[in-house]
Amino acid sequence: MWFEGAPLDKEEIDDESIAWHEENRIIKPDFKILDGSHFLEESKEDVDYIMDNTRFPYISIPEINVPHKDLFEEANHLLYTACFTAHRPCSSGWLSLSIHGLSSVHTNCAEDYNLPEDYENTHSDWTDIAKFCPKTVQWMQDEMLYKRFGRVRFMALLPDGWLGIHNDRPNPIGVGATNVALNNPDGCEFVFEDMGIVPFEAGSVMKLNTGYKHSVWNKSEEPRIHMIFDGDTSDEFKQQVNRGYAEMLGV
Repeated sequence: MWFEGAPLDKEEIDDESIAWHEENRIIKPDFKILDGSHFLEESKEDVDYIMDNTRFPYISIPEINVPHKDLFEEANHLLYTACFTAHRPCSSGWLSLSIHGLSSVHTNCAEDYNLPEDYENTHSDWTDIAKFCPKTVQWMQDEMLYKRFGRVRFMALLPDGWLGIHNDRPNPIGVGATNVALNNPDGCEFVFEDMGIVPFEAGSVMKLNTGYKHSVWNKSEEPRIHMIFDGDTSDEFKQQVNRGYAEMLGV
């Protein structure tokens, strides 16, 4: 069973959140009007320009290879053996486990644990959980093109689970963490306010703009497991983001 041996109070999603989800999931954003026409030109001189300034809700990065079946198998085994911890209030069935960070169970930012803001940057390392997922560790080192890993977490959303409507910062300018889908069951949707559904499928890699309000709802019968990456990316990674951005614009 999921989260074996630990209490898990599951709550049904409320009517207001259902209505919000249904209203926003059908929206199709026009990416061509979100940013200025100069963004791609600016990115030729400043590789960070698009990531720092875009209003896109997400940027797909199709060049990164993800052996999602192998990674899902490792993460799902850890889920079934009760290694995950409940992650956020205003949610149900939303669980987390750090493979790299302060510890496997300290899945929030450093300030939440009364540590200095930059503590995560200076003290993150492979956690005790890393030895149980060697394929994931090797893939991260070989394919993710990060100069430095910060918090890197498996995030599981159980069947009928949901993540309440929220934003992670007040301003929707620039993308934040990298989200890697190890699976994405039919019926599980990540929805942005006024921006519709993020088109996740198994193996997708996305930069997300969580300055927009968003919610996730898993209406399937299986857990949805993604990874979230914080840290410092290489210039090659940023170039891949910029090429993904251009592809989304049809350029």
